[in-house]
Amino acid sequence: MRILLGVLVLLRFLQTAAYVSLFFFSLIELKEPKRKRVAITVAIYIAVAGAYCAFLFAYGQEMAERLIIPVEIGLCLLLLIICSADKWAVSLFVMFTQFNLYLGICYLSDVCTTEASGLTYQFEYLIYRTVLFGALLLFNFKYLRPRFRRLVKVVGKEWHLITLAAFFFYVLEAIILYYPRIYWYEADNRWHLVVSSYLVFFSVYWLIFRSISAIVGKYEAQERERILAQQNKLWEEQLEEQKNAVNAARRDRHDLRHHYDTLLSMLEGGKTQEAVSYLNAQTLRTESAVLSGVCQHPAANAILSRWAARARQNGIKTEIHANIPANLPMDGVALAGILANSFENAVEGCLRTPKGTERFISVNIAYFVYNGAGKLHIVFENACADNIVFESGFPKSQKPGGGTGTRSIHYTAERYNGMVEFTSESGVFRMRVLLHL
Repeated sequence: MRILLGVLVLLRFLQTAAYVSLFFFSLIELKEPKRKRVAITVAIYIAVAGAYCAFLFAYGQEMAERLIIPVEIGLCLLLLIICSADKWAVSLFVMFTQFNLYLGICYLSDVCTTEASGLTYQFEYLIYRTVLFGALLLFNFKYLRPRFRRLVKVVGKEWHLITLAAFFFYVLEAIILYYPRIYWYEADNRWHLVVSSYLVFFSVYWLIFRSISAIVGKYEAQERERILAQQNKLWEEQLEEQKNAVNAARRDRHDLRHHYDTLLSMLEGGKTQEAVSYLNAQTLRTESAVLSGVCQHPAANAILSRWAARARQNGIKTEIHANIPANLPMDGVALAGILANSFENAVEGCLRTPKGTERFISVNIAYFVYNGAGKLHIVFENACADNIVFESGFPKSQKPGGGTGTRSIHYTAERYNGMVEFTSESGVFRMRVLLHL
């Protein structure tokens, strides 16, 4: 009986260790290499579990239970040092928040169990904790993590104050539940204190993160407008430059008769070498200004033609299939921004591949009408290296201050109620954009 009871207490400890680890992994950013660090953490946890088991059987259940909190704090700090890539303030906030929720779940599980003691109590208590821990972790992974990571990217020194709030609440809960004696060793007459403190806890957290989220939302909106304005100005200038190139080509064709007269004059004068040089110069000038007929849309045709020429100059095999009508119901500068950013990223991705790798870019663009609504589907595929890192679904730029292009594509897709997707598999990077026009 005593041995079985000790085993159940040990299972509670292992359950707590698993919950602590999974809670951290659901919110923090892990250091690289992730697998190695997680494996080291698991090995340490197994060693600590063995030592705790020996202490449990040597000194009894009550003494072992008094060690649970300090042991868990030590394990959490080890986890932060080994695995967390976040700032210390963020990591400590996650740790104290995890402890606050852990204490609440343990107390609620104790309240929900029957009045029975011994094995029956331990079984019921373990089951209730498992259900509540599982629900909380599922909520973290599915709902809380993307919102929390969004705040981590923007909020700076404010994390120190937020962490202090979580720490002070942890001290308050520890005093309520553990002093002068641990709550499960006496008749529970402190439930009103626990309930009141957790109402304050959730209210403060809700107010803090609601306020911060509002600030972050305003900041991201301003950043979005800044990036789009910057990109629009850039592509307007480029489109204007390409229009000038087209007009120059037209003028050259109009002035073709004058070029013929000049060449004839040189040949009649015996200046053969000068005539050849003049002809070569005019040919290169004309070819550089002429755009290939990729599609009917003028802005898209200009961008795709120019970037395809740059790609081929770098030895990149390029194929383009673009069905974009001239009267596409979309802002031309916004479309040019998506295509130019995508093509630029594709070229850079190809140039980063190891020597000997086949470098290619494939572009497929289709406009179609479905249920009376226009859709524009854009797919870029290119050769890429195998070390692409993704963060929140976006490829992490290897250039200092990079990532503006992918964010610009994302913001434009949002503007047209669309979506953007980036994937990498077997040396092929794929970007897919769907716009609702």
